[in-house]
Amino acid sequence: MFTFTIENSDFLNEFYAMLKNYVKECYAFSTKYLIDPTLMEDYREQEKLTLIVLNKSIYQNIFNTMAQLDNNMVFSALSCLENALYNMRLFYVLKINRHNLYKYMTDEYFDLAKCEEIAEKNTDDKDKSEFSIKDFYKDLKSANRFEDIKTILPLQINDGNLYVGLSNGSELGEKLQDKVRGYIVSMYRALNNHNQMFFNGGIDKNAEELEGQMYRKFMDYVRLYA
Repeated sequence: MFTFTIENSDFLNEFYAMLKNYVKECYAFSTKYLIDPTLMEDYREQEKLTLIVLNKSIYQNIFNTMAQLDNNMVFSALSCLENALYNMRLFYVLKINRHNLYKYMTDEYFDLAKCEEIAEKNTDDKDKSEFSIKDFYKDLKSANRFEDIKTILPLQINDGNLYVGLSNGSELGEKLQDKVRGYIVSMYRALNNHNQMFFNGGIDKNAEELEGQMYRKFMDYVRLYA
């Protein structure tokens, strides 16, 4: 089980425990939304199946991220998170534009980056989120491709030693824990953005209540690390 031992460890461990529950509730809610014939009545069967499978892939990768973290297998965890973020980006452009969804299903040369570029141009500045899943994905991809070993290698050293097993040992070093802290919080923010693709409005009161609790916990985090 992954556990923080760095400064503010009690708070961070509570945040991570809440996040795990949040992920479970969000997956149940988003699935309930996508299979609801009333909420999805404007979509053809193949379109609905495409969104269901894509959403499932997002959450499978998130669950795998947390499972690998619980085994202190950080490289594997971040690889799963990268996959989840890519599919969140894809889900977004398909959900906001039916033409994108059609092209994705029929055009082997579908271009995600181009769809994102068009979406960004058509979004008012006031409606843009201060957090970018795309930017988070790029940062994570850079780390997973070992593009800067000088910043990556020190994170793997704990008390002057490099653990050579598949995991990072029984406890992560402080620098790596601090990096994981940022990844976990950004994972929450990415999921929060993804959930905005689904209107709740009382559809699932448990998910709605937990959404509020998780956001308040995040604001506590912001105040703590501001």
